[in-house]
Amino acid sequence: MSLAENKSIVRRYQDIYNSNNLDDLLEVVSEDLLTPRIMPGVGTGLAGARQIHAMTLAGMPDWHTGILDLIAEEDKVVARIKMTGIHTGGFFGIPATGRRVEFTGIYIVRIAKGKIVEHWGEEDSVGLLTQLGAMPGQG
Repeated sequence: MSLAENKSIVRRYQDIYNSNNLDDLLEVVSEDLLTPRIMPGVGTGLAGARQIHAMTLAGMPDWHTGILDLIAEEDKVVARIKMTGIHTGGFFGIPATGRRVEFTGIYIVRIAKGKIVEHWGEEDSVGLLTQLGAMPGQG
């Protein structure tokens, strides 16, 4: 697949999450997706990704992830992202605060035969927890 096609797959992947049509994930994600950095206590693969998404929406029903940059090389695509939402429900053990959050992250996917087969991600969890009042701010 071309680099442009791989980027298109990642855009579609993000659109599916943002529209909450997770049944459509199989269009662009392998059923045996490898997720080596998924959260402790959460299932792996596509089932774990769905579980995390449901937990996120329970606390922030308006959750949105925007793509700021896409960089593709060979079979990998890197997405620099910005996540936003209003914390109106329990979020991973943190009671609702009503606060709007905005933080960034990066994920890398590997694509094979037109589907995402591996996903690694890092995000500014400290920034998120600080905005929610679960960690003291700096300075």
